[in-house]
Amino acid sequence: MPSNERANLPRWNGQRGFFEIWFLVVLDPGGDRAWWLRYTLFTPAPGSPGEPRATMWAAAFDCASPTRPAVALKSIHPATAFSTLSPSGVRIGDSEFAPGRCHGQVASGEHAIAWDLRFTSEGRPPVRREPRGTALLPLPTRVAHVHDDITFDGTVTVDGERYEVKGAPGLQKHLWGTRRLEELTWLYCPRFREDPDARLEAMIVRAQRKPGHPRLAPIYLRTGDAEHTFHEMPNMLFTRVTSPSRGELAFSATSATVAMKGRAWCDPRTLVGYAYRDPKGWDVLVAQSDVAQCEMELFSRPHPFAAWRPTKKLTSTVGALEFHAPEAMPGVRYIPWDGTALAREDTPDPVRETG
Repeated sequence: MPSNERANLPRWNGQRGFFEIWFLVVLDPGGDRAWWLRYTLFTPAPGSPGEPRATMWAAAFDCASPTRPAVALKSIHPATAFSTLSPSGVRIGDSEFAPGRCHGQVASGEHAIAWDLRFTSEGRPPVRREPRGTALLPLPTRVAHVHDDITFDGTVTVDGERYEVKGAPGLQKHLWGTRRLEELTWLYCPRFREDPDARLEAMIVRAQRKPGHPRLAPIYLRTGDAEHTFHEMPNMLFTRVTSPSRGELAFSATSATVAMKGRAWCDPRTLVGYAYRDPKGWDVLVAQSDVAQCEMELFSRPHPFAAWRPTKKLTSTVGALEFHAPEAMPGVRYIPWDGTALAREDTPDPVRETG
């Protein structure tokens, strides 16, 4: 079995207090549109409320649309609607994810999203975007970056409008675990105007908001000239990722001879939110836009005692941003845990009201 298929094999074997996720990000090459698809399984911890469930999530982003910049939906199924497909796929209701393909549909109220997509990774194995040795630690959440730098072809239909997807860049990840991360911010940019080989992925990760729990900021950058491993030690000690305002990210990194700094942002109208439930009953609130922009500047020096010199500027209109935190982001509408569509704009606090 290829290593990509092994990395996507389901980890759930019936245990309580567990979640598992397969998600895909599909970014239109022009940067105006994007789609996000998520196949999930959830079982509450013993003594926690709720029943096991399988859930389909989908979001469609269109920053050029004055009336529909973002549509986000989900459908909730009993856990019995989840089944595995050979060799390493999953089915939830009539939606499927399998090697090289995925299809499905989600509808709620007046909105509906359906997709039928194919993708290829040209046989490349899963990649690592966290420090070496992380897989050996007893972490409550695991992630496999199964398909990186892939392209999608097929169709997506949003509220009856059909879009042809051709050569859309994106990725696919597989996550599973027993406890949600309390804080996570994520930026992904697979296309840059000035360098067709440049790729960027940056994160803030903090397992718990308690004294003594570190906040890590791994940054992976590849250009046509080199691969910059700011996600590895000791370089990760000199990275910084912050969110100075709603829908914005600032980041920087330094090694002995290379440095970079930049920012990413999205139109706040394109942000949609979701409540992710931890198996023990508390929620993480996720605000997301997959039509983000990014700009950054690179610097270099011949040795650690020399002065920095600017070497390259990179800009992108193809990117995804996510903000995970215990509190809601002001101005963002969320899908409650037991809801299937974004709360109304006139609802003061939809996530907290429904729990």
